Parts: sequence; structure tokens; C-alpha cells
Amino acid sequence: MAKGNTSSVTAQWTGMVPADDAALAVTDTGGPGIPVIYLNGQLATQGYWRRTIGETGTGWRRITYDERARGRKSKRSADDSF
Repeated sequence: MAKGNTSSVTAQWTGMVPADDAALAVTDTGGPGIPVIYLNGQLATQGYWRRTIGETGTGWRRITYDERARGRKSKRSADDSF
């Protein structure tokens, strides 16, 4: 795969998942592969993982999400914890 090319990985499902008083943006590539949940550090969003996901090849079901107070969300949550 060409460096920086992530076009071979297409999200099978993207949406908002309810979480108490907010909703978190989630992307799931789906498929029968081994599920891997990508956890963001510091102020990163799920977009941080695009390059990594594009370079890891097949055989994985990749799940990314925006934590509370990060990235896309339904509204500001009163709680920014996990």
C-alpha cells in the first residue's frame, strides 16, 4: 500500500452511540476479522488512527470512537471521563 493511502479501508458503519448524557461518534469497519478498539490519547480523535488503519492490512475489524469532549458528538457532556 502506498504511504498515506487509506482508501482500501472503508467504514461499514459510522454513527452516534448513546453514552449517558451524550453520544459518541463511532466508526466500525465490520467484517469477520479480529476486533481491535483504538483508544485515543490526550486530545486525539478517531481521525488520528486513519493512517495506522490504512497500513495494517486485512484480517482486522477496526473500531474507533471520539471520547467525550473530543471530535464529533451530539452535545457537550457534563462528564468528560471514560
